[in-house]
Amino acid sequence: MKRPPLIVLSAFVVVGLVAAGALWRLGDMRPQSGPVTTVAEEGAPAPADEFGGPFSLTDQDGMRRTDMDFRGKYMLIFFGYTNCPDVCPTTLAVESEALAMIGERAERIVPILVTVDPKRDTPERLKDYLSAFGPNFVGLTGTDEEIEKTADAYEVYYRAHLDGRFGGAEDYSVDHTGNVYLMSPEGKFVAYYSPGIRPDELAADLMMKIPPG
Repeated sequence: MKRPPLIVLSAFVVVGLVAAGALWRLGDMRPQSGPVTTVAEEGAPAPADEFGGPFSLTDQDGMRRTDMDFRGKYMLIFFGYTNCPDVCPTTLAVESEALAMIGERAERIVPILVTVDPKRDTPERLKDYLSAFGPNFVGLTGTDEEIEKTADAYEVYYRAHLDGRFGGAEDYSVDHTGNVYLMSPEGKFVAYYSPGIRPDELAADLMMKIPPG
């Protein structure tokens, strides 16, 4: 007559072990980061107070522009170049589609392309290139030193292949970081988006992070 309690006790032990195992598995399966704004091959940006910073560059109309010109607006910043064969046009098209999805919030955002190829990307070239993505896009270029300083502030890697392997002196590619950075109206880091994000994913995240005007 003493065996049933032992069996019951064993059953409780088994159930407890199974439950503990399930909880451990659930803990192991928890998302370690958000699906849109974190994981990137280049690693996470520095804390908001250390990321980004002042810049002074020339826009596609030949006007001198600084970061202070965009205060009061969110900046959606991407570093690329007009001769980029795939990542750049794809990313800018995704931005354009996403902005078209979010209604009046789009008026609070300035999409910015900072070139990593200032040798070829003149203001005129940027203006012609960006016209395909919408009237609100701003293109910025400058001297090699100005672009390098701005890229460093945003922890952007870039490297031009000037070895002539693609032909003449004007035919070269530029490796570069492919993230898009969302900066607040105060110029502080808000989020970043990895290459491959879909327009609807970007639009959904912008809707969450940016209140209506």
